[in-house]
Amino acid sequence: MELSYNLTPQDLKWGLLLHERRPKGVLAVVRKAERLFFLLAALAGGCLTAMLLFLLARGAWEEDFSAVLSVSGTTLVVSLLFLALLSPRRRAAQGFRLLGQVPDYLGPRTLALEPGGVAAVYGPNRRVEPYAALQEVWERRGFVLLYLKGGLWEVVPPCAFRDEAHRRSFLAALEAARAGRPPEDAPISREPEAQEEGAPAAFTLSYAWEAEELRETLLQANLAYVRSRFYWRPVVILGAILSLPATGAGVWALAAAIPSGDVSEIVTAAAALVIGLALCLFWAGTLPPMVRWAIRRQEKKDVLRHLLAGPVLEQIGPDGVESFQEGERERTPWSLVVGVRSADWGLALIRRDHKLLVFPARAFGTREEQDQAAAYARERISRR
Repeated sequence: MELSYNLTPQDLKWGLLLHERRPKGVLAVVRKAERLFFLLAALAGGCLTAMLLFLLARGAWEEDFSAVLSVSGTTLVVSLLFLALLSPRRRAAQGFRLLGQVPDYLGPRTLALEPGGVAAVYGPNRRVEPYAALQEVWERRGFVLLYLKGGLWEVVPPCAFRDEAHRRSFLAALEAARAGRPPEDAPISREPEAQEEGAPAAFTLSYAWEAEELRETLLQANLAYVRSRFYWRPVVILGAILSLPATGAGVWALAAAIPSGDVSEIVTAAAALVIGLALCLFWAGTLPPMVRWAIRRQEKKDVLRHLLAGPVLEQIGPDGVESFQEGERERTPWSLVVGVRSADWGLALIRRDHKLLVFPARAFGTREEQDQAAAYARERISRR
C-alpha cells in the first residue's frame, strides 16, 4: 500500500504542534508542570502588580510598596518570558525551522508499506524503517503520526487519504504489518543508483561502523562542535551567561531562607535555584561525561541503528554528500553544511539543523586524503 501526497508547510506545522501538545511521557508531564508553575507565578505577579497600581491611582500609596512593586513586576515579566519559551507552539516552530532547512523535505512525498518495512521517499532521499522499529502510530484531527523510539518520525497529513475509509484501510494494513503480517504483494522499490551522470564524486568512501568506534567518533565530533562558533548561538550564549549568577543567587537565597523556616521563602529560593540549574544545561555539552551519556541515550533509542546496520557508501562530490546503505539514500547538499572539522578521529560535517555527518579516519586511505576531503568541503561551502 502506498500514499502519495504533498507535505505543505502548514500541514507540517500543525503536525508538529499536535506532537508538542500531546500529554504523554515523563518529559511531557515535566513540561506541563513547568508551564503550570510559571503560569501561577505570572498570575500572582500580575494580580499583585494590578493591586499596587490601583492603590497608586487611589492615592493610598506607601513607601514600602515600591519594593513589592519591583518584585511583582519582575516576577510577572520573567514568568511570561518562560511561558513563551516553554510553549508548545514555540517548540513546534523551532522543529519546523530545522526541518524546513532540509532540501526536498517539504513537497511531494511517498509513504509505502513494503515487505521489509515502511519506506519514506522525498526528493532523492529514501529511508526504510522496519515495522518492529515503529514505536507507535497516533491519530489526531485527521493527522497520522508515526513514532520511533527516538521520537516523531513522519507526519502524514489528512490530504494523504482520499476519505475516511482510505485512512482506516491504511491504518489497518500498517497495524497488521506491525503484528507480523506485512503486505506480500507490495512492490519493492529498486535500490538507488550509486552514481549519477554529470556529477562524478570527488571522494568515494566505503566502510562499516563498529559500535565502540562510532561512540568514540561521535564523542569527539560533538565536543569539536561544542567548541565551535556554530554551537554558541546568541540564545546559548545568553543562557550560559545567565546561568552563573542565577545559580549563585538561588544558592544564596536558599541558604538564607532555610534558617528562617519560612516555607514561602524556601519555595521561592528553591524555584530560583532550579531555574539557575536549568540554565546550566547549556554548559552540559562541553563535558565529555554528559556527551557520553547523551550518546548512550541515543543508542538506546535506536537512533544509531542505521549507522550500525551494515556497510555504508559515501560519495562526496560537487552537489554534496550522498549516503547509500541497504536500499536507503540520503543527500546532504552543500547549502545545508555550515562547518567542517577534521582531526585524528576522522572528519565531521556540521549541518544547519545541528546534525553531524561523521566519517571515521580509516575510511580514508591516508590522513592526507582526509585533509584533502576537508579542504574540498570547505571550498564547496565557501562557493554557495
